[in-house]
Amino acid sequence: MHAAPDATADTAPLSWYSRLVLHYVGRGPFLVAEHGELLRRLVDHGPASGVAESERAAARMRAQAPGCPVFLGPGAVPSGAFGGIAAFDVLARGGDDEKTVVEWVRILAPGGRAIVLVPDPAGRGRALTDGEWAGERPGNRSHDDWRQVFTAAGLRVHREGSDGLIRGPYGRIPPLLDPRTAPARTQQAIGTLFLNPGEGENAVFVLEKPAG
Repeated sequence: MHAAPDATADTAPLSWYSRLVLHYVGRGPFLVAEHGELLRRLVDHGPASGVAESERAAARMRAQAPGCPVFLGPGAVPSGAFGGIAAFDVLARGGDDEKTVVEWVRILAPGGRAIVLVPDPAGRGRALTDGEWAGERPGNRSHDDWRQVFTAAGLRVHREGSDGLIRGPYGRIPPLLDPRTAPARTQQAIGTLFLNPGEGENAVFVLEKPAG
């Protein structure tokens, strides 16, 4: 697992992320990968810890979520200790993603869920973007390829979809005036996942570790 940029400035996505976790996971205990601000939000709803790949990232998480434990690397996390994992924009950054996903399976309690967001290079957001796409990552894969990675590790896909067109501008229309961005804003306001795979910038998966 490699460090993701902290989403401190993205207030709307952060609110959606936390609501997704609460809707699909419940009350935890939660393990948040790399995002200190998300950890701070979730601790108000149940026991929550963080995990970071570097000492620097771990220190940042501790500063943003005072009092929350932060593990250094998934290997330091106890087995079966968490009911939910939140991993937003963590994979596809050049690390061993298959190994990271296997670690998630170990960390999750039976019946636990992971909420995962990864860039979708085949999605509509990439197709509509002129010039450099903000979702470029060294380890990008298609939505279907990510599904295979998750299921090969033993996770069941409970739900899958897209974040929608959350960036822009897609052409000359300002994002807030572009009707194509309205479904993403509605999805964020509702706090669930209803947009279909391929309809946005990122793929989103709700994954479950079998209970038996």
